[in-house]
Amino acid sequence: MTRRRPGRALGLVLAVAALLATPAWGQTASGWPAFPLDELVPGTVGYGLTEGPQGVERFAVEVVARQEGFGLGFPLVLVRASGPLIDAAGGVAAGMSGSPVVLPHAGGEALLGAIGYTFVDAPGGLALVTPIAAMRAQGWPDADAGPPGGPGAGSAARALGALREAGIAPLSTPVLVAGLGERALALLQHELRSASIEPLQVLPGGGSGAAVAGPLAPGSAIAVGWVRGDVTIGAIGTLTELEGDRWLAFGHPLLGTGAVDWPLLAAQVTAVVPRRSVPFKLANSGDTVLGRMEQDRLAAVGGRLGERPELLPVTLTVAAANAVGLEERTTLRFEVVRDPDLWPALVAVATLEALDRVRGRGGGGTATLHWDVGLREGPSLRLSEAVVHASDVATAAARLAGAPLALLARNPFEDPHVTRVSLLMRVEDQRRDVEVRQAIAEAGEHVAGAIVPLYLRLQPWRRAGEVLGVDVAWPEHLDGRVELVVRGATWPREEGAEEPPDPDDAPLTFDELLAFLRERPRGGDLVIEARADGGQWELLERVAVPGFVTGRVTLTLDVAAAPGTGADAPVEAPDVREDERP
Repeated sequence: MTRRRPGRALGLVLAVAALLATPAWGQTASGWPAFPLDELVPGTVGYGLTEGPQGVERFAVEVVARQEGFGLGFPLVLVRASGPLIDAAGGVAAGMSGSPVVLPHAGGEALLGAIGYTFVDAPGGLALVTPIAAMRAQGWPDADAGPPGGPGAGSAARALGALREAGIAPLSTPVLVAGLGERALALLQHELRSASIEPLQVLPGGGSGAAVAGPLAPGSAIAVGWVRGDVTIGAIGTLTELEGDRWLAFGHPLLGTGAVDWPLLAAQVTAVVPRRSVPFKLANSGDTVLGRMEQDRLAAVGGRLGERPELLPVTLTVAAANAVGLEERTTLRFEVVRDPDLWPALVAVATLEALDRVRGRGGGGTATLHWDVGLREGPSLRLSEAVVHASDVATAAARLAGAPLALLARNPFEDPHVTRVSLLMRVEDQRRDVEVRQAIAEAGEHVAGAIVPLYLRLQPWRRAGEVLGVDVAWPEHLDGRVELVVRGATWPREEGAEEPPDPDDAPLTFDELLAFLRERPRGGDLVIEARADGGQWELLERVAVPGFVTGRVTLTLDVAAAPGTGADAPVEAPDVREDERP
């Protein structure tokens, strides 16, 4: 059995007691130099700062070891945290990401870094500290020095994956959510796709506006807002360092997006909730924008105080018939960050919430969506679409709500400069889908360049079937053995495929993208396509049908060549110069 020397144990107790007795607000990060890692000694005792229900509190920290070789581009420092706050929670809590760790150095104090990582199955007091030098380099990049150092996005993902295989993960980030129900919350968790975003906390009727903006200091709780208004979504962490108007936090990536423009909000911790896995901070976020977050990097998030990012205003309106047949409406108004990988998904999440508020349940039916997207230059983009689902039309409509917005936000041509988004949805229990069941070509010879009459049998959902006649103007060049497909515009062309085919003419400019969105086939369109053996598919007709068209039928036609284009066509005599005539 290893026995600790009484003198060392007594010294550790006295040091911890002295540290915990010192007022938490007496030091600002601007007065701390970076602790030199080459002077790090296991057993060194310092303290950390983090906000609890009573304000910023100190907790004791003992250095265990310096850990290399994780592929992050910087080492991590293993520490053991203790003290009343840690003990009451049962360990280092989610939301403590960014809590600064201070060690004695050269007769004063130096900033080691921020708590950023933890062990999945280890005792709750163990944590890993991200060095402050790495945080400063990535969270406050020098504009003249190019992008922040360290691995790129792909290498960072691999490094985090290697850490997780070793049982190490970024300390979970609580995401405070107000105004979302259970189904919208589940969709949000799916869309964020981040293992470190957990737990997601629902705060019915609260969470936003409850925190009063006060002086920020190392250890203060902060919120990074993604949505503000009737729906509120924001991630809670801890401020590590302030230098003038610049700030650092978290000690690990939030989503790992890189350069961002997200609002920094005040936050106030109301409780630290014990849990078997990782305890977490429960908090309120405020409405006041304190500044902006500019970097979401592997070692830190960072930005500036006093600057407000430009957010995107969104209005969602849902209309639906109630139990007695009267139309009810609900409208949600909020602002979202302009991140192209976030705002379409966040609009989809809020759409599901708006639909669930009106219907109050799941179930099948039909939803019609009308978008009005304001653009800084040119007319607004106005789109309409419908979706039918047998069991959950609300979720289907929510996913559809974000689809054209994602194409617009992530286009490779130019910033779309969206100024606003308005979305009007109507939902009904009646299914309005119409299935294509049969296609018959009129008897007789079919000739290229002529009209080929088709008769289509359509079957509306639980209504009488109907026959639709379509006169197809057949191209002159399309003859021989020809394959014909009749399908709903959003239905796959071939058996076994899950998605409709990509358009043959992909947009090559931003204007072409806008034209594509305005003119694209819709769910209520029936399309007729054909191709010769081994040839390319050609769109012959597009017909608007009341309802949402599903299904697909194929047939094969023998099409005779157009008169004057086949083997019997007259052959023109070649031009012969006068001096070449016999």
